[in-house]
Amino acid sequence: MSRLGWAPVFLLWLAPAFSCQRAPQPSSSPAITTGTAEPPVAGGATQRPVVVDMTRPGEGCSFGHDGVLIDVGDPSKSASLHPGSLRPGPEEWVERQGVSWLRVRSRVLSTSFYWPGLPSDGPEAGVYVQARVMGVTARSASVAIDGRSVGTFSLNKGEARLVVARPSMALTLATGGHELTMRFASGAHGSGEPLADVEWAHVGTGQPVEPYAAPTRADVLTDASVGGRSLRALSLRAPGFARCSCFVPADATLETSLATVGGGDAEVEARIVRDRHPPVLLGTAHVAGGGGEWASWSLPVAGLDGYGALASVELVVKRAPKGTRVLFGQPRIVGAAALPTVPSPRARGVLLVVLGSTSAKALAPWGGPHAVPELSRLAAGGSLGMANRAPSSLGSAVVASMLTGLPPSAHGLDDTERSLVETVTTLQQACRQGGVATAMFTADPTTGAAFGFARGWDTFVAHDPLEDAPGTRVFEEAGAWIGAHGSDRFFVVVHARGGHPPWDATPEDLREMPPQGYVGIIDPRRAGEALAKVRRHPARFKEDDRARAWALYDHAIDEHDQALGHLLETMQTLGHEADTTTIVTGDVAANEASGVPFSEPDTLDEPLLATPLAVRWPRGSPLAQRRIETATSAVDVARTVLGALGLAPPAAFQGVDLAALAQSAILPGQRPLLATRADRFSLRWGTYVLTGSHEHETRMCDLSLDPACVADVRGTSPLALESLRRYAVDAITPKGARTAPRLRPTLDDHTRAALSRWGRGKEGEE
Repeated sequence: MSRLGWAPVFLLWLAPAFSCQRAPQPSSSPAITTGTAEPPVAGGATQRPVVVDMTRPGEGCSFGHDGVLIDVGDPSKSASLHPGSLRPGPEEWVERQGVSWLRVRSRVLSTSFYWPGLPSDGPEAGVYVQARVMGVTARSASVAIDGRSVGTFSLNKGEARLVVARPSMALTLATGGHELTMRFASGAHGSGEPLADVEWAHVGTGQPVEPYAAPTRADVLTDASVGGRSLRALSLRAPGFARCSCFVPADATLETSLATVGGGDAEVEARIVRDRHPPVLLGTAHVAGGGGEWASWSLPVAGLDGYGALASVELVVKRAPKGTRVLFGQPRIVGAAALPTVPSPRARGVLLVVLGSTSAKALAPWGGPHAVPELSRLAAGGSLGMANRAPSSLGSAVVASMLTGLPPSAHGLDDTERSLVETVTTLQQACRQGGVATAMFTADPTTGAAFGFARGWDTFVAHDPLEDAPGTRVFEEAGAWIGAHGSDRFFVVVHARGGHPPWDATPEDLREMPPQGYVGIIDPRRAGEALAKVRRHPARFKEDDRARAWALYDHAIDEHDQALGHLLETMQTLGHEADTTTIVTGDVAANEASGVPFSEPDTLDEPLLATPLAVRWPRGSPLAQRRIETATSAVDVARTVLGALGLAPPAAFQGVDLAALAQSAILPGQRPLLATRADRFSLRWGTYVLTGSHEHETRMCDLSLDPACVADVRGTSPLALESLRRYAVDAITPKGARTAPRLRPTLDDHTRAALSRWGRGKEGEE
């Protein structure tokens, strides 16, 4: 089952599932009634995409009754354990009498939770913590919230007990994110022996109610039959709630059916909760006992700006008599009705052009100042990706993702000392098996044979920067190859230098470039080496050097745009313009804010990941002149190529066909995109970016408030952090077969020299 529940179109890009071990309890009595007069929802009446199914395990839902339940016994809540750490701790989940418990081996167990603020909160309603715990080797546990002591649990070995801790002085909590810590005493230090088993912890106010009926997932989720119709439902007591965090589209609708069990009336409400915003009430309902059918309840989402936002949807039972439960049947968030879809445009051939070190934000089709007339013409007649994000700041890793349909963590080429392994299925292999002729022409030494890119092609041609030939030659060679295979179906890749040094410039070109009279260290043919040296000594990089480097970059972009135009003219002359899908994108971007530009830094700053994407479909396609606002990635290229050629993708390929995104109503921001580089990661979802290493998160910024991504908003955006952290933990944690083995390249002297000219040091190091 999926960690994040999405409609089928979303499943292609999500991390693989992991199962919840909690066993469901028997369903409630079938004699469930409601007095609401609204008609029931017809089964299967809506065809709108389901964004969140609140009854599906792993959806990021939390439950509460008389406070907040921290369901540590639910394995799907692992992301909330040890906040800030992304690696799994020594804990494990064990089954006991059909119930899942967390077996604690760490002396300090911390877990994050969101405190919604309760009507009973006040100076006299202090916080207490209770938990269901069984001691193993620990005799006690001190309890704290945000570092403030709450009290101590006394534990008995082998005895499951309900334990309570109350502070000596009243402790109140502000609405927002908090951290509960249990510090276990006794047990042999460093032995690795289990200290205790914990099923759940409950944070409440006022006086503890015993026995406490914990709203665990197993307690809340039920199959309920009302009026002869059975629905998967949430069963909540008053006062209680269910809260699910996700990306909520602005045009979404909350849909559910209401009933009660136990015979009493109830008052319920639904609301949207966002970080740094007051809650937005979506609607209220009165559910009267005694009826015999489900009553439908449909509420349009309100209070979200633009396309939507990371937020939480809360279903709240405000009032109901003791012994009465409110049933929310099949509660879900659905998006707007999907637009009518058309088949993926079929093509005789696919041309993929990858421009090195080219930033989308600098180019005219994406609103930038640099005119690229040939690319602009192609983009005007095709689909333009407005939110394309590279999965790495390493150019070869990005190209590998295009050719494997996998993120860098899965295909194994995620740093400069790695090569593409032979066990990973490639796009060119899938094309050849489908009877499609394949060729790759690269001017980038990092995507040459030494790094595993030559495998599986009918034709593979690599040029390195030591050759005394223009970097744009690969465009001419690709055109000649297509001309020689006029009767074949084809797939051709051109990996061009783009804006990456070394650069081609004549003496006449240099005389016209700023700054006038330049005599600095930047020579076009050896600029990569010079920039590699000054990266180690930034003070040697003067303003004149920066001005000349950017002037050469602009010149290179112009030359590559002209070369692209010549290749497109060749395609037209050969009669392939009408039957070819042409994709132009980039590997990584050029960051103007970088101290020393045009490198492959180990950082994952947003400007480095913002790459161009334009797709021109075969003539007559209804996808012409479309803007793809949904977030896209290099991982999507593989499925797009195979879709255009009418071939089925290998089972391992992730991503989404760009044709589906161009023709659908999927909104931007709904899709989390992960970028990795060696042991670092950057996860973007909507306007939020969570960064860190594979061991620990370090910062989360909100680009809508802080475009430079400097300020850390984890403390003020706990709901967004909950969603990003949940996704990051699952995506980054090794999953066996999902992670490819790491292979070091074998480099000869010539390849080392070429990499040095490119700007890398000895044996591929920066």
